[in-house]
Amino acid sequence: MPTCDMTVEDESIDPGEAYAGALKEYIRAHSEQSLYQASLISQEFIRQGLGPEDIIALHADALEQATAGLAAREQVHAGTDGLQFLLEMMIAYGVQYKDYQDLRLQNRALEAEERAKDAERLDRERTELLETIAHELRTPITAAMGNVDFAARSIDRGHFETIPTYLGSAKEALQRLSRLSSHLVAAASGSPIDLEYTPQSLGRLVAQAASWADLAAQQKQLTLVHETADVADQQFVGNADALLTIIGNLLSNAIRYTPAGGRVSIRHGFTADNAWVEVQDTGIGMTPEVVTRIFEKFYRATEARSLEHEGLGLGLTLVRRLVQARGGEVDVSSAPGKGSTFRVTFPPIQPTS
Repeated sequence: MPTCDMTVEDESIDPGEAYAGALKEYIRAHSEQSLYQASLISQEFIRQGLGPEDIIALHADALEQATAGLAAREQVHAGTDGLQFLLEMMIAYGVQYKDYQDLRLQNRALEAEERAKDAERLDRERTELLETIAHELRTPITAAMGNVDFAARSIDRGHFETIPTYLGSAKEALQRLSRLSSHLVAAASGSPIDLEYTPQSLGRLVAQAASWADLAAQQKQLTLVHETADVADQQFVGNADALLTIIGNLLSNAIRYTPAGGRVSIRHGFTADNAWVEVQDTGIGMTPEVVTRIFEKFYRATEARSLEHEGLGLGLTLVRRLVQARGGEVDVSSAPGKGSTFRVTFPPIQPTS
């Protein structure tokens, strides 16, 4: 018995080509094998979600190919045989047509469900990103509000000489708030951060960041200590906003993940070629696995999420990007239950005259 040489079991063959081959074989030899092949092809059509109208259109193309070059009388006979083949195909297809309809309904339901899930996911991501940015900006906002509050108390007590200092600090915090927001958006999107480098006083910036973080430490009943406040100050070329962001984020993380009664220490110093800043806490600490991932964008360890739900982990990503932009390095040593120490190194120092 002649056989059809195209089978749908071969995934490299298109079902349309298989149909054309089987139709041509049936017209040539009227073989039972080609009709059996039609049954197999009908199953593949159903699996792919083709409807009856698709099969009829496909049959017309296949018949045109199969009868090309035949004489007129042969074309008439071939057309009749083709209709018989199509009938056999549709019978086989009709037996499984309910499966086809069920599949279409199921696919439509899944598509609608996926669209709803996508919309919900996008809405959730937008909300989370806004929450993250608001969360990361909390330190300068708290500093600004605290200084304004101190200024108001000074007015009430008649201590007018301290008002300019408090309002000046509040203004600096609000100005940095504006610049930090653009840095966070850039960190979230992976865009480059443009920075201008000028001579900076490292000691002054460390002291400023520590003073801004002190209120948050007090609210959590933590001890915040600037251990090298009396170190002789030196200058090096850097960006004040970037440095305040780096130090502020490290202090904020240390305070956030240190239980009440703990201690957060910040120190800084200089070597022959480098400037460095170190933040140490007595907090929850991290496993080696977490340490290897904490600088990834949006990564938050399970322990961190259990303590605080807000935020998506942009702070340390931003720290690393800002440090690397200056040619520096940031390292961390930590152990579960024993706290963490972050050390930032900036090479080289460029003293001013």
